[in-house]
Amino acid sequence: MRSGFSDKYTLISECVRCYVVWVRRHRAKAGGCAGSDVSRGLKKSGVVSRHISAPHLVERALLLTSSWAPTTTMSAITRPHPFGIPSIHHLPPELLIDVFVACSDDPSDDLSPIVLTQVCRYWRDVAYLSPRIWQRIYLYEHHPSALSHDQAAWWIYKSEPLPFDVRVEARTPDMILPLLSPILSRMSRLRKCTIAGTLQEEFDFSKYDFDRSRGAIVEDLRIILKGISAMSALALLEDSDSMDETPVDIFRVHNVDSSPELTMHLSLYALPLASAMTPIPIVSLYVSEYSLDVTTDVVRMLNFLRCLPLLETFHFAGWPQEGEPILPGLLQPVRLTKLRSLLLRSTCSIRAILSHLDAPALEELHLEHTNVDFELRTDPYVAQQSPPEEGESDDEAHDFSQSPWSDHATGMGLRALLRRSRPPLRVLHMDYADMRTKDFRWCFDHLDRLREFRIVGSDMSDRVVGMLAPVRRRWLTFGLANSRKADDPRGVWDVRMPRLTKLTIWHCQRVSGDALVQALQERVRFTDWAMEDGRADTVESVAIVGCSEFLQHHGQSLADTLGERLRAT
Repeated sequence: MRSGFSDKYTLISECVRCYVVWVRRHRAKAGGCAGSDVSRGLKKSGVVSRHISAPHLVERALLLTSSWAPTTTMSAITRPHPFGIPSIHHLPPELLIDVFVACSDDPSDDLSPIVLTQVCRYWRDVAYLSPRIWQRIYLYEHHPSALSHDQAAWWIYKSEPLPFDVRVEARTPDMILPLLSPILSRMSRLRKCTIAGTLQEEFDFSKYDFDRSRGAIVEDLRIILKGISAMSALALLEDSDSMDETPVDIFRVHNVDSSPELTMHLSLYALPLASAMTPIPIVSLYVSEYSLDVTTDVVRMLNFLRCLPLLETFHFAGWPQEGEPILPGLLQPVRLTKLRSLLLRSTCSIRAILSHLDAPALEELHLEHTNVDFELRTDPYVAQQSPPEEGESDDEAHDFSQSPWSDHATGMGLRALLRRSRPPLRVLHMDYADMRTKDFRWCFDHLDRLREFRIVGSDMSDRVVGMLAPVRRRWLTFGLANSRKADDPRGVWDVRMPRLTKLTIWHCQRVSGDALVQALQERVRFTDWAMEDGRADTVESVAIVGCSEFLQHHGQSLADTLGERLRAT
């Protein structure tokens, strides 16, 4: 490279920057709006060129490119081009690309590449044919979400096949995920991600051997909802005296030595609004409420889940307190076709959540610590249903419960989930999560594929345990009822949950040992026989732990039938 070229290159870059500013001012005076032009252009996946004569300063810069000698003087720069041909057409494309890259490298919210394409046809053609100009994506919180999403998608498309970098400027941490949402599904070429604003982080993706063939590198998202404490921790409140927690890395790598896996960790005030998001390819989502300062916003949560169409695992841990009343029309079912594992813990919104999930592939359901001993409010959307949902009436069994209101909510939510989704549920764990007797009966009748049932700390009565024993069913063969003998054991008797192989009962203090022995002995004898006929699977493991009414002699009686399949303490 000849001496003096660097200085001229700098001058050209500055002149082009001045030209861009002049173009904007010119259009503003003419009544146009560069931002609206850019937005419309992005949505059309192109920009309508508009030729505007260059000001005198840019003409000097362009004239400078016609002579590379370091002795070029200002008089030579200002000398007019012969024949009046605009000297812009004589600027080599290679140099023009370098100038455009220099204009696009520095963080700026003026969408420089788009503005440059609006100068003339030549600049537009050069910019569109060079992916180098589009390798820097700058996303700003103050831009409309739709504009940022379109910008990211267009920059990623135009930079192909080169790697690209992303910089997110967000004073509010809650805007980081919405701004990154269009990036998360197109990460195969992402080289570096910089977070600037209240949180500061720079993550270099090129340092790790991620599997780039999948496109989505981040599949695990963990969110802590801190409510007002999140704002205090990040010094967003003027009266915040100190930070209660050191900010943690947003991107974290696991299994660095073998097959690296990347997770995102965010501490937010609330879940992002669905209107500010694009669909993201997250497979596992873990949401935790940090303290009692946070109340569960079910409507916002379900709307956020709509942005995760590939979700397979969802864990939510809240606090046993009620949120705002849910009015009719606010909740709409969200369909998650790939959801296979669901865990809900310590929430009073269990009915609203379960009743509005459509998960036809759900295989595991874990309900934990949803029992509460205080009366739950009936949300307006439930009270105004006409007619009421099936099972809404009081339990006819009138069995004792320490948590009757949460039992009702859990049972009605599970009913709605099973009725809408009809999932192939294989695992059901209920850890201090109870239901009414009528709900147990209904659910047991509809869990034909359940293989593992675990219940802990339940107030269930002997009636519920008795449902594990074989039951006499009426023939429903449409006119063929008389073709069977009344004493035919193959046609008259059946068991609920016929695929159940593992049963665990822990700390259920209201269940008698006699009821457990009778129900399980009858079930095992029947299923051992039915398994030979292919009509049911027999029990392979039974654990009875911490049930005060299950005594030693009960264990001995049950061991005679189950043998090594029984574990009782």
